[in-house]
Amino acid sequence: MNQMKIHMIESAIDSYSEIYPCVGRESFDECFTVYDGKLHFWFNTADRTTHLLSERL
Repeated sequence: MNQMKIHMIESAIDSYSEIYPCVGRESFDECFTVYDGKLHFWFNTADRTTHLLSERL
């Protein structure tokens, strides 16, 4: 997993404490999408809501 992905996962943990891969995903590595010049990280939190972090590539 590259440094940008690791940074985004760490940022999500700092903000939400507990995070999980989205439903149907086995790992966080499967929760990333590249679209419109950005890296998007989708994840769920303990309250079962989905969140998105994005960073420009």
